[in-house]
Amino acid sequence: MMFSPTVGRAAFLALSLGLSLAPSASVLLAQEPDAAADEFSRAPDQIAHAGSPLRSGVAAEDEAFVLSPFTVSTSADKGYRATNSISGTRLDTPIRELPMPIEVITESFLKDTGASDLRQSLRYSSGIILQSQNDQGANAFYGAGGVHNPEGATANKTQSTFKIRGYITDVVLRDGYRRQSATDSVNIGRIEVIRGPAALLYGIGNFGGIVNYLPKTPNLEAAESQVGVAYGSHELMRAWVDTTAPLGASGALGYRLTGAWQKTGNQTELYDEEHWFVSPSFEWKPFAKTDVLLDLEIGEQREEGLGFLSVRARSDVDGIGQADRLQSAGFVQFAGKDPRRFRWSGPDTYRESDQFNARVQVSQELAPGLNLLAGYNHSQVDFDVRDVNGSMRQNAGPVGLRDTITVLPIDVANGGGEFALGESPNTVFQYQWSDFEEESRRDQVRVELNYALSLFEGRSRWLANSHSFLFGRSTEKAQLKSALRRTANDTFNYKRPTDTSYIRYGRQGDGSADQPLVAINRTASTARNTGDYAVYQGKFLDNRLILVGGARSDKNENTVSASIYHPTASESAVRRPASRDTTDQFGAMVEITPQLSVYALRASGIQPNFDGLRDAAGDPLGPTVAKSKEIGLKIELANGRISGTISKFKIKRSGVPFGQWWMPTLKGNFDPTRPIIYNLSDFSPSTVSGGANGGNGAAEAAINQWNAAVASGAIYQRATGGVPTWYVNASTSEGAAYLDQVIANGQELGGWTGWLFTSDEHTNNGWEDRGDGGGVQSYVQQEDQSEGWDAQILITPSDNLQFIVTYAHTKRVITQPGKFIKYPYPENRWAPWFYPDGQWGLTGYPIEEVYPDPNDTSSWTGIGWGAGQSRDDTPKHSVSLWSHYKIDSWGGPLAGLEIGFGGQWESEREYFSGISVSGQKQADSKGKLITLKHKARLNLDLMLRYPFHLAQRPAYAQLNIYNLQDDRDLYGLIYAPGRSVRLEFGVSF
Repeated sequence: MMFSPTVGRAAFLALSLGLSLAPSASVLLAQEPDAAADEFSRAPDQIAHAGSPLRSGVAAEDEAFVLSPFTVSTSADKGYRATNSISGTRLDTPIRELPMPIEVITESFLKDTGASDLRQSLRYSSGIILQSQNDQGANAFYGAGGVHNPEGATANKTQSTFKIRGYITDVVLRDGYRRQSATDSVNIGRIEVIRGPAALLYGIGNFGGIVNYLPKTPNLEAAESQVGVAYGSHELMRAWVDTTAPLGASGALGYRLTGAWQKTGNQTELYDEEHWFVSPSFEWKPFAKTDVLLDLEIGEQREEGLGFLSVRARSDVDGIGQADRLQSAGFVQFAGKDPRRFRWSGPDTYRESDQFNARVQVSQELAPGLNLLAGYNHSQVDFDVRDVNGSMRQNAGPVGLRDTITVLPIDVANGGGEFALGESPNTVFQYQWSDFEEESRRDQVRVELNYALSLFEGRSRWLANSHSFLFGRSTEKAQLKSALRRTANDTFNYKRPTDTSYIRYGRQGDGSADQPLVAINRTASTARNTGDYAVYQGKFLDNRLILVGGARSDKNENTVSASIYHPTASESAVRRPASRDTTDQFGAMVEITPQLSVYALRASGIQPNFDGLRDAAGDPLGPTVAKSKEIGLKIELANGRISGTISKFKIKRSGVPFGQWWMPTLKGNFDPTRPIIYNLSDFSPSTVSGGANGGNGAAEAAINQWNAAVASGAIYQRATGGVPTWYVNASTSEGAAYLDQVIANGQELGGWTGWLFTSDEHTNNGWEDRGDGGGVQSYVQQEDQSEGWDAQILITPSDNLQFIVTYAHTKRVITQPGKFIKYPYPENRWAPWFYPDGQWGLTGYPIEEVYPDPNDTSSWTGIGWGAGQSRDDTPKHSVSLWSHYKIDSWGGPLAGLEIGFGGQWESEREYFSGISVSGQKQADSKGKLITLKHKARLNLDLMLRYPFHLAQRPAYAQLNIYNLQDDRDLYGLIYAPGRSVRLEFGVSF
């Protein structure tokens, strides 16, 4: 896959030129300027109004044509106020009649805040986390740079991952169809956010909520076009076009075409992003009650210089093979370099993506009140990623490249003192390059039948009632293929750790050629989902009682195959058993007064075990299930000038996979017919021939027990690989006494006692029965919950002034860290799950607190392993405010000036929870889990927009200033970006 910026710019310029020559555009340009809608000099109550078809993308209802119930109506929208939503029930429904929290972000808001993509569009939605550093349940490093990139799951290359109500969601919906790739805002007509589980309509996942964006659609009534350019900080350059018109005089056929090109950097060195995006769409109404929609999205993006800034440093840890252990490490300080900007990984890392989306959708009224929707959506995205990863190591690599480094602990920059600043001598940076390619294909079909009827209309308003029934089936096939090339295992490139020149692809630090890349693997997976659902809406008692409920049945299948080329060739293919799951949802709302309604909602979400994860017994894990209960208020005060939703929620989730590498399993590698044998290569007194230990003297202090065991034959030497090696038979009393004494001494002395679990063909001790034994991780299933309340309020004191206020209070907590299985051989009391290490095993607690019954590992209490902890960086409080004011005619030359001002504030966030993704624990000297939080954060933004006429055409200039206070502080392990400015000019035809 090749990305050509020149081709992208040429395509965009050709598109713009083609538009200017189009016959419909010529007709439009011949109109009188005053007849065109003054898009850029309107009060907020006119923005995104049906009178502005370019903004809304939905034509007003006409006598000749019937508006489909599957199409959202915007005819009553005013400014930031949207009255209807399609995401809650898949039908066009007033938001105030939906017993659920729905937030709508209008195109007007996107334009005012200067959002250029979907993620930026969500900045003012409190409770949505766009950049995380700590994600409970996540077990991989998502972003470029791996563990050296402190961003969490939100760094996913798809750019569609964020957190809502404390839970990760990696699926964005495009008018109800799944889409997992970035999208430019030029084609976004509105965004609808539903908080809470939403399995009823949208299937698997979605525990905290969903984001559904609606693309712009053609206007069949009038022709109108806009073009714009922007320039800003970090060499931002952007151009965009949006044009729509009917084709022919009947008003039955129309097109819309949007496109954008953008090139920008950010506050760090070397980073550069460039993309182009084009989206044509066509709408056809061959008959009054038939609507056919075809829309496409095509785009390319290339990011360069996106690898790590600095590297985490624990020179005693293999940062490639044991990357999770570096999570508790701070970053290297480079002399004379700004840590918030310097990018040691250099300019040669990149990520390219090609995106394509096509949708065909037909809606038809079959009979009065009976409507059908049938749609097909195909989406694909291809990624090509080059990255570099590695670690600092002592006493490794070329001697001439070794040096002493200064390591900045994880918490010092944030004011903590749990870790000490230190130096690491005789250190080198060893690294590997990788090239990763991925192809994603997703085909979705949706068929829905809606029947609506009303009873007793015109007889009595109290007896009158209305009903809507939606029956649907959705099918989805998702195919994912990947190929990885990387520097070979145990082969590295090297660079002096104090050499601040950039790491370059092809050349090592001493100028020699890089080690070559070799093929590592190819993988392919196919997932299929079929969902059948039914949704009911009913209105009773003069619409004062509203019921919404339904159920969904899902069938999920998954097939995975892999070809391993290095280090050992192998082939595998696994077809997961089909799973069938059922979810439901029920909500009720009661209108107390015309201004106030209360609602209650029960909903559920589910995530099947697509990855084939297994428990300690080797059985497939069940699905992760979420159950939600919610109550809320809907308000409409002062004739709608104050409106919004306030809700209180609790989401309980069970079956969350988490794997400790040291947990007991039933993998059956221990042979109970043989004695318990341990290799003492690193667990013997250093004074004996061939002895070695960790260095704290624990084995030396047990010399009497050693001698007794040697005398009895319980400790003996045996040649392993031609080397005499000490072993202990722990099934004997003398051998057991030695191990017990060394471990007791180690606990008293502190420090590193030595490694007891060196494994070879002679050992027999249950080591391979641990959680990740045999190269396959076993999992427990945790339980957690998220509770709190949130609010989205829109205030319109006058037609010229609007405020959007959102608030979220979220508390995430692990309620059950999981349950261990009963290991059948309790006599092996030195196994990893019993070992008194400070970071795993007993983790510093007495065995009776960890296992009330030491003979039964299923009595594991999970103390210190997350119960009562969040292991998540969702802030407890977050608030956002955005205001918009338009100066009236009293302002003289300033008349028409629009001013936007707002900001976001969030309380402190827990960026480090003391437990790595593989179950490695970081505790203080008292054995207490270390948790680190960064300070509260405030961001302020400003917008100024001035309308004028250019060659008698409506035009505008808009200035956006982000981070007014120029905040550059460190929050956790990520620096604030500092102030940036964006100036945009646009003209309407």
